Amino acid sequence: MLTLRRIELHNGVPGQPKVLITREMLADCSRAGQLLGSAQAQADELLHQAAEHREELLEQASLDFWSRANAQLSAWERQRQAMCDNLEHYATSIANQAFHCLLEEVPQPQRLSALIKQLVATQIPPIKATLVCHPLEHDHIAQALAKLDSTLWRLRPDDQVKPQTLLLETEEGDFRIDWASMREILFASA
Repeated sequence: MLTLRRIELHNGVPGQPKVLITREMLADCSRAGQLLGSAQAQADELLHQAAEHREELLEQASLDFWSRANAQLSAWERQRQAMCDNLEHYATSIANQAFHCLLEEVPQPQRLSALIKQLVATQIPPIKATLVCHPLEHDHIAQALAKLDSTLWRLRPDDQVKPQTLLLETEEGDFRIDWASMREILFASA
């Protein structure tokens, strides 16, 4: 069912037109719109300033990060280089110790053969000479000379010559070589 109802807006003075929205209300609404516009503009400006400040902070943070990262990487590179330098020193030391041990383990006949090979290598062109050695090493040296087919040298034992020492007497002068000196030369050049 339908009912009829009536709404009365204002019961003001009779004979005056009824006003729903007053002038003051329109002025207030206009001022409120202006205030909202001004507040929106200020908020936009604050957001813009905050975004610029954020970008500046990000840029500074990035510069700080890379500065610290580069310093750390440089420190690590210096440490790595120091380790490499020390590693080379330790490797050289270990190699020298190994050579020293190996040279000490070489039997005396092989030591004499090495000395003779060194003497033969220094005599270019071959010359006539006398090779003086310790009497106890005479046989080993004679065998080594025979293997090298060095027939220009005459072998002579001498008690004055120390063991593991050879003296090559030539017309130009004498040349002395011994196992200990050869080892020292090898280690001095390493």
